[in-house]
Amino acid sequence: MTDQAIFSPVLVYISDQRGLDLAAEILRTGGFEANRARNLSELELALERLEFAVIVTVTAKIGEVRALCNLPIVNIQAFVLPNVERAENQPQSIFDRGGFLDRVRLNHRDRPVTMRHTPRRFVS
Repeated sequence: MTDQAIFSPVLVYISDQRGLDLAAEILRTGGFEANRARNLSELELALERLEFAVIVTVTAKIGEVRALCNLPIVNIQAFVLPNVERAENQPQSIFDRGGFLDRVRLNHRDRPVTMRHTPRRFVS
């Protein structure tokens, strides 16, 4: 049994479909089970139905996640770095895949399946 097999999956919450798919694929190839949520309704439903160890999202969505749960959050945008040695016809930024997966692993390691999170709901 691998370390990942005894832990809850990762939830990816990104509204952009391409970004959502890419993040989930990076996690999958890095050995994680990744579930997806594209909007707030899907996020709420996922948190009600399943246990997660970590939530991967973007800067603009961190507040929404924090309003619903107290799980560790990994901001995927923190791993998009400027390509300072960029030559012509190369992208302006690069993605630090290794750093991203390491951060997910670091936060994931401390969240075994037996630890349930309690969604926090705010009543207006």
